[in-house]
Amino acid sequence: MRLVLLTAAALAITGAASLPARAIEDSPILPGYWESTSKVSFPVASTKTDRKCLTQDQVINFLSGPSNSHYTCKYDKTRFVGGRAEMEGECIDSGVRAKIKVDGAYTPTSFQLTSHLQANLGGLAIPIEASIDAHRLSEECPAGTKRDEPKKRED
Repeated sequence: MRLVLLTAAALAITGAASLPARAIEDSPILPGYWESTSKVSFPVASTKTDRKCLTQDQVINFLSGPSNSHYTCKYDKTRFVGGRAEMEGECIDSGVRAKIKVDGAYTPTSFQLTSHLQANLGGLAIPIEASIDAHRLSEECPAGTKRDEPKKRED
């Protein structure tokens, strides 16, 4: 079931998700070596920790969500102001649509965000929650560090 992929989309902060560059005039987080821990409640509770190197150009991609070839997410509302983050939109996976809301806090070197999805399958409303807690480990990236891949954005 591809609902797992919609759940991953709930981690809208960690390519098909779109976050217009104009939505964030100044980068809300700094580039560098980052560690993020993602937690998902459905269909099976899981936790994943990842470390990656982000350049300035990759910061927006990092904040706009995970990517794969099965689903797309588009955010109609995106706001990063004064340490508070808010995003609202929709994710689509093989014709299944899910409304998504993301909220949380950020500093230049950390962020904690929670995603709430509402997927409708066979007339049943299925709530899905996910969270990400990330912090910058260092300004410089160790040699050979995994780099966040650029993804296609729709503005």
